[in-house]
Amino acid sequence: MFEMGLKQPLKGVSAHFVPAKMTSGTADRSYRPQSSGNRNNRQLTDGNSGRNVILMMKKKILTVTLNPAIDYTIEVVNFAVDTVNRASASRRDPGGKGINVGTALSQGGFPVCLTGFLGKSNEELFIKHFSANSMEDRFLHVEGPTREGIKVVDPENSVTTDINFTGFNLESGDVEDFLQRFSTIVKDYDFVVMSGSIPAGVPAAIYAQIASIAKAAGAFTAVDTSGEALKEVINSGAADLIKPNIDELSEIYEELRKAEDKDKAVEELTEQILKKVGWIALSMGEEGSRLYTGKGSYRVSAPEINVKSTVGAGDTYLAGLIAGLAEGLDEEGVLKSASSWAASKLTMFGPGLNPAEPPEQYLDRIIVEQI
Repeated sequence: MFEMGLKQPLKGVSAHFVPAKMTSGTADRSYRPQSSGNRNNRQLTDGNSGRNVILMMKKKILTVTLNPAIDYTIEVVNFAVDTVNRASASRRDPGGKGINVGTALSQGGFPVCLTGFLGKSNEELFIKHFSANSMEDRFLHVEGPTREGIKVVDPENSVTTDINFTGFNLESGDVEDFLQRFSTIVKDYDFVVMSGSIPAGVPAAIYAQIASIAKAAGAFTAVDTSGEALKEVINSGAADLIKPNIDELSEIYEELRKAEDKDKAVEELTEQILKKVGWIALSMGEEGSRLYTGKGSYRVSAPEINVKSTVGAGDTYLAGLIAGLAEGLDEEGVLKSASSWAASKLTMFGPGLNPAEPPEQYLDRIIVEQI
């Protein structure tokens, strides 16, 4: 390591410097073969030795949220239907899966840009959130409101009830305008994360189209969606990573839905999907999470924690996966990163990471085993 003539650390720069002659620019190709891997590095001259060094910048991440939402979370102890319930707390947060992923990554120290569609009539809450978390806003702002959703959280029974409303209606040309915008900005990013549902009237193949554009630009592509949109993404071969749960896979694959031996069916299906997708981060519900890659299959056990809210935990898990990949970790390290980030989120209300319960304090309590 070289001591450079820098008086203070640069924002967004990792804490180490690598000699230029030791850096090939392909160190992370093992997990993102389509990526350039060094688009953010800078070559400088060491002030003491005069030797060239490569300044290793944090990987830049772009998240796509086509159907964001405002999450109105209400805490009700022992929530019950057909009776009067009294709230003990409430809050309104800008949401949408891609925004939640971006919030966690930004709080984790990564440069983040957000894009997708955002309704103009209630955009103020989002704009304040983006600014407070140092995230760049490259949304296409459209007419009408972003949808809102009510989440009733029962902390006593660890249950969340969702009530979702409709939002903006996209006009003719909005999708094309977005794709043109995306094609321009994606060239500056190392990772692209596409998350969430698709607005009414938008083709199911939209995420497959976005992933193909991103992959052609050299970015690692991750997708978290469901239904026909997920199937289109898988069949396109443009996703490096997908993050479905077992129910979402069962919905689009009849052989899994009708299988008597679920574990065997999962193994056979993931083997087929891996011919088109690099990594499968699969949630098995109460059985925990698994990771399937070309190198093998892995199971991760989550630490026991006092859960305050599960809202956005899956998004933070995905953010932790991306963080691990961006740091060049192996499969075990990536899974520990994901599980620890989700654990931090579960200890608080709202999106992001809990500064009082940071991810690193859970790492030693997470066990990853190959299956």
